[in-house]
Amino acid sequence: MTLFKQKPFLFFFLAQFISRFGDGITTTIVLYIIGTLSKDPFFIGLVLLAQYSPTLLLGFFTGTIADRFPKNYIMIGADLYRALVMVMMTFSTHSVWLLIILVLLSGIGNAIYYPARSSFIPHLVGEQHITQALSISQIINSIMQIAGPGVAGILLVLTSPSNILMIDAITFLFSAFFTGISVKLIKYKQTIKKNTQPNLSIWNSTKEGIKIVFNLSPLTFLILIIQIMFAAGIFNTTSTSLMLQVFNVSSYHYGMIEAMLGVGAFLGAAMGPFLLSHFKPGYLLFFSTILMGIWMILVIPLHQFPNIYVIPALYVWVSIIGLINSFLNIPISSLFLGLTPENYRGRAMAILQMASYTGLLLGIVISGILSKFYGSISVTAISGSLLVIISIITVKTKGFKELLTIDKKVSRKKKNSVLVSGMEQ
Repeated sequence: MTLFKQKPFLFFFLAQFISRFGDGITTTIVLYIIGTLSKDPFFIGLVLLAQYSPTLLLGFFTGTIADRFPKNYIMIGADLYRALVMVMMTFSTHSVWLLIILVLLSGIGNAIYYPARSSFIPHLVGEQHITQALSISQIINSIMQIAGPGVAGILLVLTSPSNILMIDAITFLFSAFFTGISVKLIKYKQTIKKNTQPNLSIWNSTKEGIKIVFNLSPLTFLILIIQIMFAAGIFNTTSTSLMLQVFNVSSYHYGMIEAMLGVGAFLGAAMGPFLLSHFKPGYLLFFSTILMGIWMILVIPLHQFPNIYVIPALYVWVSIIGLINSFLNIPISSLFLGLTPENYRGRAMAILQMASYTGLLLGIVISGILSKFYGSISVTAISGSLLVIISIITVKTKGFKELLTIDKKVSRKKKNSVLVSGMEQ
């Protein structure tokens, strides 16, 4: 890939890869420790709440911080902070409540880090390579989705959970180191610009960012459409029940099928830039959402398959879910970065992440309640039907029609300048 020939991006890629590797291990280890200490599903839910709630509660402000202060200091500082939290975790493996509090503190670090990282990408690779960079980021996430739990399982055989958490602390130190090298190379080329607004308070700057984002109809449309993450939340919740209780797969096949979700996401991320170069982002979003809905509905005929075909069919069905999910994530993230005026990208990406987590948690809550009454198959199929209906309805909205006018990156830049000048007037 062209980007890997650029040393700044290569070091940035290494930083993200190592950090994500540590994240994948830590999530598995923390859930393992809490599961063995408490043996109560309630605490597992608290871990997820502690993980996501900082982004939901602080996202507007952490996005403002990413726009107001140098992104390199924010990213490196967040890495060092999370390394410290991991070290504290190594001394807290005896207490469920201490671990949950530390997961919450780590979540605050994540909420600060990711808006800065996402809004830093255009400075690193240039406007013309945003989609390719986000695709590589999605590939990293997919690989870690496959490798993280597996490596954690191996390490649990070889050493203690405390030692494994210390490994994660070290990964954050490496991430900070490689980020620093990447930023230094960019600074040498003088391509980093400061995006600060010293005349506004943090609160007023946050309100201004919200106003700018929601006054741009394509961005508002993307915020609304990202609520399709409720389907991902439903699938995440019902998939375990489907595999183990409905289809009765063995533990071996359960693990392998879960890995296929990551394989599908990997392939989808790799295909993303190619598809966006041949199809308008609006059309790719539209057809991907409909395809996701239809594919989830197929769980009904899948349940009627003869036993001999069920396992192979599940491998295919789950991998395609991962594939389509990448088709949705890449264009949404690319459009959000490309359409947002440069000085507001941190706030915009924080809002996007908040919307994504809201949809995800909404799906988890909905499926948890409805599955008790209607069963996992019905809930999965109903959510797929809703996706299809929502996709068809959005065709008539102003935001979708404006997305269809976005084709080339040049036109996108022109659109930004027009929108910004209009807002300033």
